[in-house]
Amino acid sequence: MKFSKRSQLAAVLLVAGLCLAWWWGSGLRGRAQTLENDASGSQNEAPSPKGESPLIASFGRFRETPDRAEALDSLARLQAQLLALPRADAVAWVRAFLATGDDRPTGLSFVIGAQGMLAEWPTFRTFLLDQLVAIDPAAAAALGREILTRPTTADEWALSLRNIGKDASSVLDPETKRYLAAKTEELIAHPAWQAQPSIGYLNAFDVLVATDSTASTPVLSALIQRKDRKDLAHAGYLTLDRLVQRQPADLLARLRGDRALQQSRPEMVAQQFARADVREPAQREVLRAWLLDPTRTAAELRSFAGIYPNNNRFISQNLLTSESAQAGIDLAAHDRAAMALINEWLIDPVFQPVSPYLLSMLERLGGFVASANAGVATN
Repeated sequence: MKFSKRSQLAAVLLVAGLCLAWWWGSGLRGRAQTLENDASGSQNEAPSPKGESPLIASFGRFRETPDRAEALDSLARLQAQLLALPRADAVAWVRAFLATGDDRPTGLSFVIGAQGMLAEWPTFRTFLLDQLVAIDPAAAAALGREILTRPTTADEWALSLRNIGKDASSVLDPETKRYLAAKTEELIAHPAWQAQPSIGYLNAFDVLVATDSTASTPVLSALIQRKDRKDLAHAGYLTLDRLVQRQPADLLARLRGDRALQQSRPEMVAQQFARADVREPAQREVLRAWLLDPTRTAAELRSFAGIYPNNNRFISQNLLTSESAQAGIDLAAHDRAAMALINEWLIDPVFQPVSPYLLSMLERLGGFVASANAGVATN
């Protein structure tokens, strides 16, 4: 079966993302599994909360930042020890250590692996917060709410937000969604964290996507307009783009009223409207209104026509959400529906001012549809 170039590219991006996640996480998972198996035979000898904490010796190894291999080995050993403990004891040890406020860098980065779990941890505390959600999700969510009552670090806040979001009993709760969105906006606005954003800070934007926080559009819009901060503008753009994919009718209606963003980033906004799926009435109507707006500029219309329908996706590992490439058969169906509507618009006099752009879109889509039909015919 043959696929369009867009389908092939999406598949390549997806496979590359999965391979990268496996490469980052496989080494530590393998070491941790071996050590866990070794520890399981002596589980009865594991210390209780009344004895010496297993975290102290491991923490001591980070008095001087070790090299990458040593850091990963030390943390894998601690991971195995924690997993060998009774759940209540492991939670008690982790909470007791985190309560001290002590921390040391590991020399590693903030790397997200499969299912939002980290494959590397920049500090000892981020390692413990990451382990806690695997040991006891409810305890991790409860501790996360405690941490979010005071500014610690952006990375700790990012993991606390993720830990709360991973609690299956609350992730669909509207009140919890509002809480997570509000705390994420608080993290984003923190002056020191925003001045020097960590990897955890930038990845925390994913929480807005996971909570479908369309109400955060003004926050994202303000960041995207920051010409002096490409990092913040890019994070805002990626988040807005993914929200448009999840809540297109709501987000596009909000963007249509955001004149400041349209003037600051006209082509970017146009490409968001190119995500509209005309098979859905609400999206079709908001797109029609945007196209027929007499204030539309030639630059906006060219940008729109050059990519519509925009089904491009960024495939990445995220704290709470996941992305997958769209199937070729779905892309072809969308293309055919768009072609049918554009043909209708071309014979409607009201669309005469934008007809040159509609014609260019029709030519592009004709090529995609012909390629898809040829692929079907050969099977």
